[in-house]
Amino acid sequence: MADEDYKKLHPILSSVTQTYVDLYTNKPNEKNREQLIKLEQLLHEKLEKLKQAREAGE
Repeated sequence: MADEDYKKLHPILSSVTQTYVDLYTNKPNEKNREQLIKLEQLLHEKLEKLKQAREAGE
């Protein structure tokens, strides 16, 4: 799948992935590492809620 197709199909996931890449490669310091950890936790919480909602809808 081409990058542009992936971005169109999964805009939120694509954006989160780009944020992770930017934080890891462009700004490698402790403050950004802590921010990344918080973002990862938030992402996992949101994905878990989506998973639960999908399972409840089935």
